[in-house]
Amino acid sequence: MNEFVAIAVVTSIAAKDGLLKLKLFSEDKQQILNQDFVYFDFFGNIRKIFIEEVVSRSGNYFVKLKNFAEERELEVFLNKEVLIPKDQIMLDKNAYLISDLIGCKVYFKKKYIGEVENVLDVPMNYVLEIRQSDKVLMIPFVLKFFDSIDIEKRKIYLSKESRFLYDEN
Repeated sequence: MNEFVAIAVVTSIAAKDGLLKLKLFSEDKQQILNQDFVYFDFFGNIRKIFIEEVVSRSGNYFVKLKNFAEERELEVFLNKEVLIPKDQIMLDKNAYLISDLIGCKVYFKKKYIGEVENVLDVPMNYVLEIRQSDKVLMIPFVLKFFDSIDIEKRKIYLSKESRFLYDEN
């Protein structure tokens, strides 16, 4: 069974053009531009939907789906995530899927400090929200703060540069 990753969410409908406005989850626009079809989850049923065209207007991205043109047909996609199979995602070195970071165990000098509970998208960069037993630690997702990130082993090691962000006591 395929594992899917959300690459966008449908934020509104441009009914006169039959377009769905998207909020992309990545700066890599090719993730949507290179797709002939995408998937949507309808109440636990993943459905493959073909793309007729992708349109860029003033920095916004819109998608026109095949066989969906009327406003009432398009409304079912509103607020739905646009999915593609995880194996189609091509990541650059030192790039990670948010879904892969969540749940990773975090260590500082081999000492377990918590688990990534969430990844926040703030203006300057992403921030890892790490749940400790009695508090939440926020670490900017800046590579100098990390010695290594091993998604397969689900482990993240903080670097010595992150010491001012983490109170060892």
